[in-house]
Amino acid sequence: MLAYWGPVGIMWKTMAETTRPLLIFDFDGTLANTLETGIEIFNDLAESYGLHQITIEEARELRKLNTRALLDHLGISRLMAVKLGAHIRKLLHERMDEVEMIVGAQQAVLELHRSGFRLGVLSSNSADNVRMFLKRFGLLECFGFIEAGVSLFGKPQRILNVLKKLKVDPAQVMYVGDETRDMEAARKSKVSGLAVCWGANGREAMETEDPDFCIDDPVELLRCAEEFESTPRPSA
Repeated sequence: MLAYWGPVGIMWKTMAETTRPLLIFDFDGTLANTLETGIEIFNDLAESYGLHQITIEEARELRKLNTRALLDHLGISRLMAVKLGAHIRKLLHERMDEVEMIVGAQQAVLELHRSGFRLGVLSSNSADNVRMFLKRFGLLECFGFIEAGVSLFGKPQRILNVLKKLKVDPAQVMYVGDETRDMEAARKSKVSGLAVCWGANGREAMETEDPDFCIDDPVELLRCAEEFESTPRPSA
């Protein structure tokens, strides 16, 4: 579901005041540095799911794999991935106050907001987790919407649902994510993809999805947004 804060009219007014592109952000690994906490939770649960624990060093190597290869390497089926993911998210909620922001992401979001770019969040994490985190770092008012929680729809359809709700042309939208499946979702929903290489997947894996932009530092976000805006794209 779409989760909002404040009067709905104010949100729509805010979203309509600018014609600059819309950047939709993934949350875990893109804005929130949930990797280390997530690994700790994974290791706590591993035995009950018949899986092996992993070290931080192994996790760094696994970032070179795309999402499907990563799950195969860990012996996680798609069904187990859904159940395990839900379990991890539940435990993560109890530890969100431990999670820090990706270094440099806070300033980058503030710069994008001040420059008039429209911003939103699309995440499988819970709306409460996302809202609490953004509020803690003084960024809640920078985002016009939070589309969060587990959904029966895949990411491509969820992106399309948001665009329909907001009446935004896909040619004016860029999805920002840290996983290869984020870039796959951007391509399937016919929006541009901005791959960030500081989260779940590293540059080697992300480049296999041929994203429109691929960056290693949040300081590059504003430059990419401006370059995206200046490059004409046919309307969908």
